[in-house]
Amino acid sequence: MRVAALGGGLSNRLQHMADMGLLPDGTPMRLPDDTIKAAVTTPTAAAETIVEEYVDLPLDHFNSGYGSLKTFKNRFWVAESGYKPGGPVFIYDVGEADAESSALFRLQDPSSFFKQIVDSYGGIGIAWEHRYYGKSAPVTIDLDTKPEDFTYLTAEQALADIPAFAKQFKRADINATLTPDKTPWIFVGGSYPGMRAAFVRKFYPETIYASYASSAPVEARNDMSVYFEPVWRGMNAYGWGNCTQDIKAAINYMDNVMEKPSASAALKEKFLGLGAGNNSNPTFADALSTPFYLWQSYGVEGGTTGLRSFCDWIESDPTTNATAPAAGWAASKGANYTVARWASFPPFVEMVNSYMTTNCSGSATEEGDCNLDLRFTDPASISWTWQYCTQWGFLQSANLGAHQLVSKFNSLTHQRDICHRQFPNFPRTLLPEWPAVARTNAHFGGWSIRPSNVYWSGGEFDPWRTLSPLSAESFAPHPATFQTPPKCGESTTAETIFGYVMKGAEHCFDFRTTFAPGSVSRAYFTAALSGWLKCYSPK
Repeated sequence: MRVAALGGGLSNRLQHMADMGLLPDGTPMRLPDDTIKAAVTTPTAAAETIVEEYVDLPLDHFNSGYGSLKTFKNRFWVAESGYKPGGPVFIYDVGEADAESSALFRLQDPSSFFKQIVDSYGGIGIAWEHRYYGKSAPVTIDLDTKPEDFTYLTAEQALADIPAFAKQFKRADINATLTPDKTPWIFVGGSYPGMRAAFVRKFYPETIYASYASSAPVEARNDMSVYFEPVWRGMNAYGWGNCTQDIKAAINYMDNVMEKPSASAALKEKFLGLGAGNNSNPTFADALSTPFYLWQSYGVEGGTTGLRSFCDWIESDPTTNATAPAAGWAASKGANYTVARWASFPPFVEMVNSYMTTNCSGSATEEGDCNLDLRFTDPASISWTWQYCTQWGFLQSANLGAHQLVSKFNSLTHQRDICHRQFPNFPRTLLPEWPAVARTNAHFGGWSIRPSNVYWSGGEFDPWRTLSPLSAESFAPHPATFQTPPKCGESTTAETIFGYVMKGAEHCFDFRTTFAPGSVSRAYFTAALSGWLKCYSPK
């Protein structure tokens, strides 16, 4: 799922690396001994050979004409070595990214939660690539893709791909009917795929018998400034309250400075080097948001570019080695001190260049090609930007107020403008002025949906929990959660939900076996699934 000005492909890739126990630079995370033990599994025989496969699907599932006649090839991978007669089919939805980098890990690695669940039920595992991502795109996705070529990139069309695929699924080496009329299909997804897990059970219950919806923000919303509230709360809960106070003080100070053009240009060059002063205040605000890009995947961790490293730098006085008090340094040294520490954080320029695909010099004497207003060029980021700009919103503007972590120049209008920057001159019939969230919620149901045979999970400090049915925000409905599995096919009322919120967790943390408390959440799902499967009756 996208984070602020970060493209969807990179965000998804960071999530996958975290699930594998890797930092963004590819080195292993340091884990407590009990967590390592929880992730260790019994060695298995040599992994089966799994190759990419393709299925022909209609471009348009709903209308007659060109789209219904034209097909495209959708990619998937299958693990069947652990299959036992009568076992279910499990489909893991990779979501808004090229699936190649994660498919084999999910299907083969002994530490993969998905493989563990599939094998425990003697099932078949499928890793599914979403249309318009990776090699499942009907056209080349780049900056020159024509507006009409995005017509069939909708949540409705992508969801309909699942039953179209399932009804023709078979395996040459398995003498059994594996289509949903004879074999139960289980859908597993986290984040946007978690939304799809709930939606596919609502719209296609004859295809998907049960679903696991982790960290699923099913409520479309344009103003998602609330994204940063769990970050503030989590940082304080983890002992970094002084850092939140200093970030807030620094942001308010810089917002005032940026009101004056000459001072604003000097501030940008102080952070990013010669040439950075030409950037707008909103795009510089995007750059100032980069320290939070790793939160949803790593919390305060994330190695040299994570919040722990960032806050250690700001809260440690380089002269005395003293640590800032609870109020932070700005309260006693002034906000300009905190701004100077932030600007001198060694990895900051590298973070901005990497996340925003630019080339700022970080030098007062060497001019860089520091353009913070570039369009996304990564195909997955282009496709996901189209999806949220047309249907979902999720515009992560500044959380103004007592917990402000992001510049006021990162306004809701600026976040909307990123959509139109990415797709300039697209007709409003295809790209609306604002994402059409009311229509999306009217169709999919928002956070009031309660399809049967669905388990919902979330993380206490996950920014995406704010728009899930498990949200704790003041504007959310607050259904009562329970963990005793509902009966087969039983939908709950809008006032209750079968789900669980993991303490001290961020985004999709129950999908990583390196996070020991995640096993509690997974156990609620498997306990329910074991009961539900007893009720399955072949058609």
